[in-house]
Amino acid sequence: MTILGKTDIRFPRISFWRTIVAAIFAAGIYAMYARFALGFSVATNLTDPQPWGLWVGLGTLCGVGLSAGGFAIAASVYLLGLERYRPILRTSVLISFLGYCTVCVGMLYELGIPWRIWHPIVMWNRHSVLFEVSWCVMLYTTVLALEFSPALLEKLPWVRVRELYLRWHHSILIALVLAGTLLSSMHQSFLGGLYLITKGRLDPLWYTPYLTTMFYLSAIPAGLAVTIMAIYLCVRSLNARVDMSILSDVSRVIAPLLAIYGVFRAVDLIHRDATRYLWMWREATLLFWLEIALLVIVPLVLLNMEKVRNTPLYLYWTSAVIVAGFITNRLNVSITALQTSSAAYYVPRWTEFAATLATIVAAVVAFRYAVIYLDILPKNSPLQRWIVPSAPAQA
Repeated sequence: MTILGKTDIRFPRISFWRTIVAAIFAAGIYAMYARFALGFSVATNLTDPQPWGLWVGLGTLCGVGLSAGGFAIAASVYLLGLERYRPILRTSVLISFLGYCTVCVGMLYELGIPWRIWHPIVMWNRHSVLFEVSWCVMLYTTVLALEFSPALLEKLPWVRVRELYLRWHHSILIALVLAGTLLSSMHQSFLGGLYLITKGRLDPLWYTPYLTTMFYLSAIPAGLAVTIMAIYLCVRSLNARVDMSILSDVSRVIAPLLAIYGVFRAVDLIHRDATRYLWMWREATLLFWLEIALLVIVPLVLLNMEKVRNTPLYLYWTSAVIVAGFITNRLNVSITALQTSSAAYYVPRWTEFAATLATIVAAVVAFRYAVIYLDILPKNSPLQRWIVPSAPAQA
């Protein structure tokens, strides 16, 4: 459309959600300025007795754990041969890749001198759990980028370059998946190992020599729950086409994983004689029971209902409960459990929330545009329903 020989420029339509996203980005930009230009004292409420807070608990511990769906689905398809889950493979890998990108950005917030983030590459401290975590995050982010790269390369107009790259990628794919499974499994668990040095400071409801195992067991079902939520929203809002019975099958995997985690947690509390702390009237105990209710009890009850497993909307909200319980667990470990002994009541400053929320929203926006413009999920034609019937054809 032209007016008097000039092209009519169309600007994006202003909507409620775009206004909200713009406000979040504006607050996040100021929070980043406060963190990197004005320093910790302006950007956070962290103190020496409480040196790790929202950025570690939500940005790193939750960001890494909620990205576990990528390695779980990739290992299922490529290593175990479960072709049933191939339609959601790219979605799970994309979620993991964007999740790890947010972790890398979050680490810049956490580090006192963020421009030294590259130091572990050349300055090795083999006795430090953080050294292992930093290397695993860097390496696994690289692996995820390589796993996801065909979705980008397929859009290149250079046919010869594309074919050569895809042939090379296919030759190393199994090695990539094996490396990704190993790296993700290592630092999913070793993030819990960061808190093993807090013996005597971490509340007995959370401190255990098996923190590494607890972190690993809880990350896989939480990562799969995020995958279910993302795919449901894609089908609901982004014209994607997925056999929703696949998500029902994923939920059947989540339920026993949560049961194993719950039993392991209970046996550990009994073994350490920490059950007496379960009935103390205090904030930490209430938050512990909230965590257990959201991460174990409520999801197990819901996922054992056929109607919940086979109804996409109910399954979405059940997955949201699991994710909320997982976040509660990681924040309890990183904040609640340390406050008991430090006698420092930490409440995050608004800039901590703003920086973290802006990073998460940026990942969500990137995910949305990737699903729209790349071949992540099949697209519906105008005549198709938004949910594909799940019943297979009879021979």
